[in-house]
Amino acid sequence: MLRYFNLIAITKMAALGRLLGDDVIEPYKNAKFLSDDESKNDPEDEPFRSKYKAREIYKDICNKIKDKLNGSSVANKTLLTSLICLEQAIGLNYMDTEELAEGEDCLMSCLKRIEEYGLKDAVSLHMNILNYLGILWSERRDLEKSLGFLQQAENLYSNYKKEIGDAPLAYIEFLEDFEGDDNEKAHQRCQSFENIHTHTLYYLAQVYAKLEKNSLSARYCHLTLQRQLQAGDYNPVDWGLNAATLSQYYLTAEKYTEARHCLASGSFIFQSSKKSADQLSEQDLEAQCQREADIERCWIKYGLGLLEASRDKMLGELEDNDNENTEGPSSVISRSDHNADKQVADDIMSESSSDKVFQEFQLELTAYEERITDKLIRTFDEARKIFLFVVDKIKNAQMFYNLESHASDAVQIIQDHSCAFKLLAFFELDMNRQCRMHKRRIDMLSELLRELNPQHYLLVCRQIIYELAETYSEMVDLKVTLIEMERTRATPYSTNKINKLVQQSIDQYQAYIDSLKGGKSELPSEFPEGDVRPALVAFFCMGRLYSKFLEPLVPERLAKLTKSLECYKFVTEYCEANPSAKELIPNELGLCKEMVSLLPVKMAKLLEQQ
Repeated sequence: MLRYFNLIAITKMAALGRLLGDDVIEPYKNAKFLSDDESKNDPEDEPFRSKYKAREIYKDICNKIKDKLNGSSVANKTLLTSLICLEQAIGLNYMDTEELAEGEDCLMSCLKRIEEYGLKDAVSLHMNILNYLGILWSERRDLEKSLGFLQQAENLYSNYKKEIGDAPLAYIEFLEDFEGDDNEKAHQRCQSFENIHTHTLYYLAQVYAKLEKNSLSARYCHLTLQRQLQAGDYNPVDWGLNAATLSQYYLTAEKYTEARHCLASGSFIFQSSKKSADQLSEQDLEAQCQREADIERCWIKYGLGLLEASRDKMLGELEDNDNENTEGPSSVISRSDHNADKQVADDIMSESSSDKVFQEFQLELTAYEERITDKLIRTFDEARKIFLFVVDKIKNAQMFYNLESHASDAVQIIQDHSCAFKLLAFFELDMNRQCRMHKRRIDMLSELLRELNPQHYLLVCRQIIYELAETYSEMVDLKVTLIEMERTRATPYSTNKINKLVQQSIDQYQAYIDSLKGGKSELPSEFPEGDVRPALVAFFCMGRLYSKFLEPLVPERLAKLTKSLECYKFVTEYCEANPSAKELIPNELGLCKEMVSLLPVKMAKLLEQQ
């Protein structure tokens, strides 16, 4: 019955064009040209001039259709649908001119009449209006309301496909005829219907992302990419970047196979459509180069994520073994806890077993996927392969993102390079080689710090200073461990080397602390919220470092221990004055209290030796 109704509507469409004639058709074409083309050339002082003109023409056409409707009887459903199509255009025109309230009123009026008159042949129009109402409320930041309209559009599509199957009339057919024979028109109609649903899924992905429902956002993003690929209706540059961006969700969920597949798909589609410089304008070439660099950066994050997860798994296994071999809780905090300014979550978000099976994009990706594994690794040779892959991607990304033109992004890439060395060093058994890797980090970070103006890049400079402090501290621990393993006494050379590294680490931590003074001589009584933990951890680490100086003479050792005690006291006194800080550093605070009690006793014994 409904299929028959649709066929009648198609016949009436041709009659509708003949009925209205040039009095409506020609003005409509003019309005569409003004809205879609001429508006791009509007002057800056009248940015919506063509849009306003188009709106008046649309309204005039609507008035003529209303005159023909004569009360809107059942026999004129097609004419009524044409009117609603034009009023939808007016509603979108209001949205384009940033008149959201008027746009909402117009679109809601359209929606009400579709439902009131039961315009079952206007499914595409119905879905499209719901989509734009979803966009409108998203722009107003009422995400739940936006979600409601988009879910209605999704359900409308699903129910129609289930109950009818064939594509309904495209809403544009109530205003314009499709070109071609019946088969070509049917194909265009199907494309239009499926395209509207693809847009629904795309908007749902965006809204779920804003609602921080990452799993649902990823699912809808994946569906959108699948449908675009199957329909062949996509911009290759945008598709490639969106697929690469989707990989980052799977990466955080520790789904490395899916993450790699999305990245490989993005690279494949992008590279297969990449144009040479002589084919593009300067602006388009820059945009292409930027998108390519962005995809490379997603690969960098994938490689680093794989190394980090592999490291964390091995550390977890070591911790489990230690717990099995010891009784009672350990009071030792790992080195990464000492030197980190943020906690690494024990459990990374993962999808539930009830989620749908990941569907691949059906592309030939062997050349891309073979370059890097999707499995956690355990050996240095495996880590080195990932490291070299990451470094290659870093070099590619730096061809666009450099300090001269894109400083903030360039800084992040250099920090990623440092992180790659740090993670590789974990898998290296030779401690001397580990030290050389950390020295590479120090060289690149120090050079970067010299290039940045701390007034313009204060937060970034703080990050780099903190990382330098951590890296020097890492080298101290390695040098001390080497001496202990070799069971030899420290030579003057090794003593001087260790003391120099200790001082360099302290200097960097102190530089970070000084940056929190805000140009004043004293620290604030309370640090800004985001600086509380890193600042207190910096004092804690300085307390540890002062005790690591290799001083043969008692006065020098006492002087260093006094400095150490001052650092530990600062942490305990700050937490007493600001109780909310206690929960940010529970382990460090416990050790600080312990050292505040123990160090005076140790210092008293040293005094007795004089």
